Amino acid sequence: MPETLLDRIKQIILKHIESDRFGVSELAAELGISRSQLFRKIKTTFGKSASVLIREVRLDEGLKLLHDGDFTTSEIAYKVGFSSPSYFNKCFHDRYGFTPGDYKKQIDNEIEIIPKPLPGKYLLSKKKLGVIYVFGIIIMYLAFIIIIPQEGYDSIQEVQDNTRQPLKPKISIAVLPLIDISENKTKDYITEGLADAITLELSKLEDLRVISRGSSMYFKDSSNLNSEVAKKLEVDLLLEGSVTYDSDRLRVIVQLIEVFPQEKYLWANKYDRNTLDIFQLADDISNQVASEINMIISPSYSSITVNHVDPKAYNLYLKGRFLWSKQNPDAVKSAIAHLKESIEIDSCFALAYTILAECYITMNKFSNDEGKQYQNRIQSRNAINKALNKAIELDGSLAEAYITKGNILGQFDWDWEGMKEMAIKGLELSPSNLDGHILISKYYIIKGDFDRALSEALFAEKLHPLNPKISCLAAQIYYLDKQYDKALEKYKKILELHNYGSAWEGIAYIQFITGKKDEAFKSWKELLKIKEYPKMAEYSVKYNEKQILKFWLDMTKNSSSMIYTSPTTIAQVYLFLKEKENALKYLELAFEQRNENLPVTLQLPHLSPLYDDPRFIKLTNKVGVTININPSN
Repeated sequence: MPETLLDRIKQIILKHIESDRFGVSELAAELGISRSQLFRKIKTTFGKSASVLIREVRLDEGLKLLHDGDFTTSEIAYKVGFSSPSYFNKCFHDRYGFTPGDYKKQIDNEIEIIPKPLPGKYLLSKKKLGVIYVFGIIIMYLAFIIIIPQEGYDSIQEVQDNTRQPLKPKISIAVLPLIDISENKTKDYITEGLADAITLELSKLEDLRVISRGSSMYFKDSSNLNSEVAKKLEVDLLLEGSVTYDSDRLRVIVQLIEVFPQEKYLWANKYDRNTLDIFQLADDISNQVASEINMIISPSYSSITVNHVDPKAYNLYLKGRFLWSKQNPDAVKSAIAHLKESIEIDSCFALAYTILAECYITMNKFSNDEGKQYQNRIQSRNAINKALNKAIELDGSLAEAYITKGNILGQFDWDWEGMKEMAIKGLELSPSNLDGHILISKYYIIKGDFDRALSEALFAEKLHPLNPKISCLAAQIYYLDKQYDKALEKYKKILELHNYGSAWEGIAYIQFITGKKDEAFKSWKELLKIKEYPKMAEYSVKYNEKQILKFWLDMTKNSSSMIYTSPTTIAQVYLFLKEKENALKYLELAFEQRNENLPVTLQLPHLSPLYDDPRFIKLTNKVGVTININPSN
């Protein structure tokens, strides 16, 4: 009977009532079952998650102490296992509808409140509250459990319908940068690594939209209110926390916040670990947060099986990942050294292989010469493949490895179907993986299916709303589809937030192809100023169109900048000069060098004068791109 199970659970919780570290894992261990079994059993029997049930037992005990004892609210908070009195106050109010202080006042005024648990969230008070009040609470409760799921919360409290299709992600969350409150702030790689681990774990949940770490990092050291952050990121939930460490100890406090309609703390926990246990700590936090959220939106969830990693290897991995994120040659070289050392210590650590592959890919981008870049790709390809294949062999559930492999198949080999296959596999494992959605968008661009490409790009934009590069991808798709007004509008919205070069470049192309060439050169001037080419920027507004293009051509062919020595750039300049032969020559050179910009360049509307040329058609066939000749509008 459910009552027997509840009594047993209560006895166990009460035995550990003062321990703020007693949670779902500890309760499952005492019951002799797994975490996932406990989650399902409690959800099926009581209609709530295990952590909510534990919290309610703690709060009920706190209510008794308030009624019968002579303790302060802070003392009671610690006695019933809350590490923070303010969090206890919030949870108490959420459960009973009044604060501990209000309850004390009612006792002082001889208004007796007798706890009487309902199947749901609130306890009813009886004496002197009146029949109308009681019925009002009952009606509100029934409205909560019956009406709200029909009004948009079906993704939070799952409707019991085994035949329905999986919901599109409705709940959204951002993992904010953890605050380092240590005296000696020398380990940024730990705080960022922990946030990365939590984000990666949450991104595996099908019914959750997880904001990319890139957008969350905009709010590092920010003074914005939670409501302001949530509005900018367009999320329902925020996970925030702090990190404190010394030479050998590490403490992490995290709390989950529902921001709207009124800020409410849903869950909090504190973790104390030895600094060598950083992997176990990251795993504990990320899995517990993922479990807490997913047991609400998907009761069938099973916890992830975790492969244990040598602590020293994980620490080196965190340093390597942190350095790789810096995206500069010296940092990435150092990252490679750390990751190789990590693998030497623990050769079965799959994530280290994945980031090592990413480092090799990143190193290739630092070359300023197209020919050298092509040779670097050839030389690094074996090392990249070896690292990715090893990662997948060690952990077939690692979405990042599949998606990185898909990126390589597309970027290096132009194997579009292989790229799509890897991206889909990665997204099956991690539905909120930003790079996976970008890859799928690029696949549909190559195939000329701009509606699907745009859908994926806009979803990626929701995952990383503050990244102008992703917004430019969506704008570029409008341009490729010849929806020039929408493309222009999108680019201008980007410039409202970021003075971003690619947005100016996109605007210039639209202006040029629609006959507004004077405006186009002004937009290109803004791009050149951002790229710090003042001489070219000034020249672009002093001379006529042909003189400007000739000057640009001389500069691009002699510049040491990768951007301006790209054969795809030179081909476009020649085409603007109506020199088709030279344009085709440089497009073919781009093909020989496997230039990563070539596939999309071939689809640009301003290359339409080449569409019927046999050499151009042959080139598009070899690359595997689909050219949409007819405009969509």
